[in-house]
Amino acid sequence: MPKTKNKAKSATRPSDYFPDIDEWPNDWMGTKEDLEIGRGLLALFTPFIQHLIDEGLAKKTIKNHGSHLGILGSEIIRRLDGLDEENRTLSPRELILHYVDDEGGPLLSFWSPNDQTELAHHMAYDATCRKLLKFLTRKNT
Repeated sequence: MPKTKNKAKSATRPSDYFPDIDEWPNDWMGTKEDLEIGRGLLALFTPFIQHLIDEGLAKKTIKNHGSHLGILGSEIIRRLDGLDEENRTLSPRELILHYVDDEGGPLLSFWSPNDQTELAHHMAYDATCRKLLKFLTRKNT
């Protein structure tokens, strides 16, 4: 007999899964200029999370994807505050399209390629980034 997913009826919005979602841009911020970019990234992440909820994914899966989005936002802002300052002129959507491709997201600054556990986490993060890219570039038919 197949198992049925245990879905809470009350969890229907991204904020139900991530009560602090509106604070993510503040968490990512390195400089004051980062806040607007972070808010723009969040404005793109939120409909994606809503899409995952609407697909009926398990709560843990949605939370994992959300965690990876938080890491992606932080990594994009970190890069803008470092060597990629010239990319500040890009829109939040253009930033995602610049840093995320068919292989996944940007290599995480704290990632150790020799740690198998971190490798597994990075692979899951890359999967979320690819799913986000597919969502952002889908054709509305």
